[in-house]
Parts: sequence; C-alpha cells; structure tokens
Amino acid sequence: MPEDAAPSSTEDMAAAAPEAAETAPPEAAARPTGNRLDLKKAKVLIVDDSQQALEILAQALLGFGVRNPHQARSCEEVAKVLERESFDLIILDGEMPTKDGFDLTTHVRASPGSPNYTAPIMILSSFTPRHKITRARDTGANLVLTKPIIPAILLERMEWLARSPRLFVTSPGYCGPDRRFKKVPLPEGIAERRADDLRLIAQPERAMSQNEIDSLFG
Repeated sequence: MPEDAAPSSTEDMAAAAPEAAETAPPEAAARPTGNRLDLKKAKVLIVDDSQQALEILAQALLGFGVRNPHQARSCEEVAKVLERESFDLIILDGEMPTKDGFDLTTHVRASPGSPNYTAPIMILSSFTPRHKITRARDTGANLVLTKPIIPAILLERMEWLARSPRLFVTSPGYCGPDRRFKKVPLPEGIAERRADDLRLIAQPERAMSQNEIDSLFG
C-alpha cells in the first residue's frame, strides 16, 4: 500500500488551518512481533446490519488472533458502547438502514471526549464510486475496503494501520488521520496516473478498485 498518495480537499483544509492541532496516535494493543502482528490483545469493534456478514468478519478476525471481537447490528446499538469502551480498530458497514458507517464515523470524529476519537476506522462498502470514497476519507475514516471482504486483504490493511500510525489532525474543517504527504519525484518505471484520473472523472459512478481506493487514503 503506498505510503503517501495525493490527498484532496481534506489535506488542504488540515494543512492550511492555523488552528489545526496534531496529536500522536494512541498506542495500539496490536504489536508487530518479528514479521507477524500480535493481535491477541487487540480490541476490535465490528458493526454490520447483516448477521451473516458479522459472522464472516468475526471468524476472519478470530483467525488473525483477535479474541472476542465486539459485534453490533446497528450504529444506534453501539453508540453507548463507544462512549465507555476504547477500541484499537473499528470496522463499519457503509450500507446500513437509518445510520450507516459514514454517519458513525462523523459522530466519533466530532466527539473529542470519546475514548475512540482517534481510533482507526475502516468502512466496508460493496459500492465504491469515487464520491463515496471521498466522503469516507473526509469524514475521518482511515481506510475503505471493498465487499466481499477478502481475509488476506483485511489482514494486510490491519497490519498497515498498526505498523504505520499517522498523526491525528484536529481542525475546524477536518478531524482524522493526517493525509499530508511529501511531493517527491515518481520512482523510476512508474508512470503518472493521469489517464486513470481522467477515466474516474469521466465516469464518476464507476466502482473503484481496491488499489484506487487505497491511493486516496495515502
């Protein structure tokens, strides 16, 4: 996953606002042990209105070593839990009736007193046009993963979050992981993605691939 990809308006808002404050990411329970990630002590929350989806996610997390991931079927059900318990990772479905993962992310990032204010948040979505991915990023989500979830990709993204923590930006226009990046020459052999960008603009409702989604989150 690329470490620094071009962000959009979110980065500009965070970088330009003189009032913006940065805080170090919280120390996670998930610790790298050699080349493996020790998830035994990680507290993970998963929210999805589909019981089947919850069970699939829970089984994948158990397979990674996560013990007893907290499960909920709605944002309303988990609202009180988020006020009293802190989590190392929050995984939210982006398509739920009434309030969805985007709404809950907005709520968490707008609550500085919450123990999960800076917690890493993943949003899962089966429909991934650019405007939806941009919305997730600008509400303060750390990543978006496409459905159906592939366990290997989920674990890879969890490892990336644990091994590459980002500063947390708090500003009037944005609260979430720092998206700023250094502008450096493209590596040899890597072409600019202008053609891909033009294709996305020409077809804004086209579902983005996981690699394209990752590039928007840095």
